[in-house]
Amino acid sequence: MEISYIKDGNKNLMIVKGISIDENDYRLQMIIKNHIDGIVPLMMEQMNNEYLIKYNVSSKIRLSDLFARKQMSGKELYCFIKDLKILSEKISEYLLNINNIVFDVELIFFNRQTGKYEFCYIPEEHGEFQLKIRDLFDKLLEYINHNDKEVVQIAYGVQQLTLAMDFTLHDILQCACENMKKLKEKEQEQSKTDTKIKVNIPDEQHKKKGILETIQIWLGKKNKYKTTDEIEEDNYLKEYLEEDEMLVMAEEEEPYNQREDRTMLLTNQFVTPSLVLKAIGTETPIEVKPAEFPYIIGKSEYSCNFCIDSAVVSRVHMRIVEELNDFYVEDLNSTNGTFINGEKISSHNLEPIHTGDKLTIANIDFIVE
Repeated sequence: MEISYIKDGNKNLMIVKGISIDENDYRLQMIIKNHIDGIVPLMMEQMNNEYLIKYNVSSKIRLSDLFARKQMSGKELYCFIKDLKILSEKISEYLLNINNIVFDVELIFFNRQTGKYEFCYIPEEHGEFQLKIRDLFDKLLEYINHNDKEVVQIAYGVQQLTLAMDFTLHDILQCACENMKKLKEKEQEQSKTDTKIKVNIPDEQHKKKGILETIQIWLGKKNKYKTTDEIEEDNYLKEYLEEDEMLVMAEEEEPYNQREDRTMLLTNQFVTPSLVLKAIGTETPIEVKPAEFPYIIGKSEYSCNFCIDSAVVSRVHMRIVEELNDFYVEDLNSTNGTFINGEKISSHNLEPIHTGDKLTIANIDFIVE
């Protein structure tokens, strides 16, 4: 199967050739003559005694490009699964074979006008449905935001489900819903716990009450039978005023000229973090200077911030993350792995890197500066 892209007038077309096509196939004719939700519109042409299929991908972006730099959230993954479920219903309605759908991130498109995902129907079978779906969700783990609890809960829950090999798309949607529900229940339970242990903090108007009124509260001028909330509030006021009084006394005790002579310490919050990766042992010098984070390195010029043209480097190989002026590396389930000082790191785990470390991408060594 050969895939190419062309612009034809005001249309962007993806052309697929090198496949076996029966021009009288009723299923193919049904898709050509009907607009079916969830399937990329297509047309068939004959050229040099060979049939080819043209897909209208105008206003559409490939899934692999959509989440190459912007990571997938829980809501976005749920919407993707929901569109998958709708696709399966349409396939059944039109008596089409779901094994003719290509579940490849390079051939799944997001329609920016409708906000829906569309899939390519190619008139030849592409392997068993369950295996294709399992591979698809394994691949999606590269695109999710691993700091987003919701998407992690859904993605890994679905990935475990696909190991059973007897699942349906309805099962996947139900699994996503259940995992979202569990997470929300857990967050609500945590919120209730936090509320129970939270001490009431008086509002600004209460803080501004006069010192005399506060002293009257301490001396019991108010009702001596106080509620728990009032006791907590009084304790807070007492601590607040004592702390404020100590600060005032400290300022009065310290001579002005000493305060003037104090030097403020510059912390790293004023320092712009920088990172440079310099390749060693390569014929052509390679220097990587990330200007933004997260920063993706791989051989796909469309999906990565920095492209390494090497057969051993994966399409999206790894990414660099900056957190609180520290740098971390995440392997994106690459084929040949990512190594720090000779030790292979696990996929989708953030590992710290420091100046002087040797970072290896497949078989290319870099020194961290």
